[in-house]
This record gives sequence, C-alpha cells and structure tokens, in this order.
Amino acid sequence: MARLRTIKQALLPGAVLVALSAGCSLQKPLPEPQVEEKIDVEVVRSSWPVGRLEAGLAFDPYYADGQIYLADGRGWVKSIEAEQASKRWLRKLDKPLSAGPKVAGEKVFVADRKGGFYALDREDGEPLWEAQLSSEILAEPRMTRGVVIARAGNGRLYGLDAESGERLWMFERSVPPLTLRQRSAPAVSGSSVVVGLEGGRLVALDVTDGSVRWEHTLSEPRGRTELERMRDIAAEPVIDRGAVYAVAYQGELAAVRMATGSSQWSRSVSSFSGFLLDNEEIYLAGTDGRVWSFDRRNGATAWRQDKLEGLSLTRPVAYGDYLVVGDNAGYVNWLRLRDGELMARTRLSSVPIERTPVVTSAEDGLVWVIDSRGRITALRVD
Repeated sequence: MARLRTIKQALLPGAVLVALSAGCSLQKPLPEPQVEEKIDVEVVRSSWPVGRLEAGLAFDPYYADGQIYLADGRGWVKSIEAEQASKRWLRKLDKPLSAGPKVAGEKVFVADRKGGFYALDREDGEPLWEAQLSSEILAEPRMTRGVVIARAGNGRLYGLDAESGERLWMFERSVPPLTLRQRSAPAVSGSSVVVGLEGGRLVALDVTDGSVRWEHTLSEPRGRTELERMRDIAAEPVIDRGAVYAVAYQGELAAVRMATGSSQWSRSVSSFSGFLLDNEEIYLAGTDGRVWSFDRRNGATAWRQDKLEGLSLTRPVAYGDYLVVGDNAGYVNWLRLRDGELMARTRLSSVPIERTPVVTSAEDGLVWVIDSRGRITALRVD
C-alpha cells in the first residue's frame, strides 16, 4: 500500500481527467472537432533539436532576442537562431533535467530531477554555478532584483543569489496528500514574488528575505475524496496593473489586489494549463478543453469556444489576430481573437503538444511549436 500511495501523490493532469471520468476503466478516444479551414497555415520548417519531453516537467521553449532556448530530460540544453533554426550552442549536463530553460539577464537557468539547479552563460552555454536544493524542481525559475526564485516539488521555494547561487532564504508550505505533478512558476514584479500553492492559496513574498506579505485563498478545497478536493494552482499567476491574476484546478479564476491580497473578482472555471493576459482580455484554456475570453476588469465572459471540449490544451498565445493553442491530439488550433471562432486546426504530430507555443513576432514572425518527442515546428499564417 505504501508504494501505491507514493505513485498516487502526484498525478499528471491527463491522468486526473481520466480518473474523473464516470467510472470508465478505459480512456475514451480523443475528440476530432470538424472545422472549415478559413485561413492558410504554412509549415516553414521542422526539426528535432532536443529529445523526448516527459509530461509534467517544465520544458517550455523560451524566446529572447532572436534566440530560442530549449532543454530536455536527457540533460541537453540548446540555443538556436530563430530566423534560420541553426544551432548557436549545445550543452550536455550530467543529470536528467526537469525544468528550464529560463533566460534572465546574461544567464540561462535549468534544474535537474534531484534538486540540482544550474546557471549557464547565455552566450555559449558554459556552466557558471550550481546549487543543490531539497528535491526535484517542477516549475520554471524566475528572477527579480538579482534573486533567482526556484520552486521544489516538496513545497519549498528558494531565493538564490543570481551571481553565485548562494541560498538567501527559503519559504515552505506543506503539500496536500494528492496533487498534480505540474507546479506553477512563481510570478515576480519588483520586490514581490507571488506563488500559487497546491491547496488553492496565493502567497506574496518579499524577494529580499522571503517574508510573507499576504496570503489569499483563491479556492477552498471541497469534496469527499482527495481527488475531488484538489485545488492546485498549477498555472503561473500573472502580475499586471496592480493586480495578480490566477486560476486553480477545479476552482476559480480571480483577480487579487497586489497591495493587500484582497479579492477584486472571481469566476468559477478550472484550468491547469493557464491563461494569456492580453490588453483588456484574459484568454483561458479550461481543463475540459473549452477556451474562454474574459473581461479583465470584472471577469465577465466575452466569448467561449466549445469545439475543443474533451482535449487537453496548452496555455494560449496571441499571434496577430489569432489565439493559438496546442492539444494532446497533436494539433495546433487557431481561434479568432475577437470572437473565438475556430479558424483552422493544423495537424503536426501523432503525439501530444503540451508545451506553450512560442511567438517570435506577433505581426510577421513565426509560431514555434514543440511536441512531446522534441520535434519543433515553425508555422506562419499566409
């Protein structure tokens, strides 16, 4: 029984969806939405720069200054020129990785499955320093005011000196008996760090010493079983215009005042992949596969797209007039921003697309999509 409990403590989002289906012992076939293609999507190039990307690990590609940074579970970290998809540098670390890359300043940060945390030189991938933390890192790191924020899977959050890797502080909260394996990256702004916890709480910390500024319950655990009571904040919160926006699995989407931690508004909706805050709208990929647009001022619904219901979606990104989301059937879905109409579905792979797409330029650039085998594809709307 002890072994069974260990396995059940951290579930992948897809595994939770299967477990919540009505007593069915076999996973249902993925839905195949029918759509009239109203835009032409061009595949510009495709390659395999990295290896397999295990579900539940934080391997979103990162774009900065014309470069795309990638990492995989085997320990490879790579920088490529986005325009030509040519290799800039390649570095192999000794241990299997679990998170990264995150680019901040002149450094690239990655982490391994045993708590190792690494800073690499952004120009050539040369290792700069290494820190040992308490357990596997399951969220992308963040940096502000010279402090790198790293989140371990055992409920601990670390503040590390960006120049040396020295530990400056540690914050800890207990983890519920059953959680999603996925962890949300902390959000940072100035001297503030906001982290979403597994029990449905938001906590704001001072980046200088890790002291708590405020706590806010985004979603109260409810239900008779541990599965029903899961309220993980698995998607990264977003800080903007004096508020922090966050969403909980099986919970709510909410806006919270950054200064005090008090609630501005909340809406009942579930998501583990997250949302995009764009101008006055919040675009959210729901746990059930529906895509929503909300008014950021009050949470009112602008539109909802139901055709992708039953699929597991990535966090949305904006590309020109379109909202782009990948799904676990291997498709890239293109929704019109103004009304949510599904304009096209582009089949790229026979395996899931689980990482957030990367847009190199919102107007005339490319959308880069990576599947779970490590194949990356550049797309463009003609």
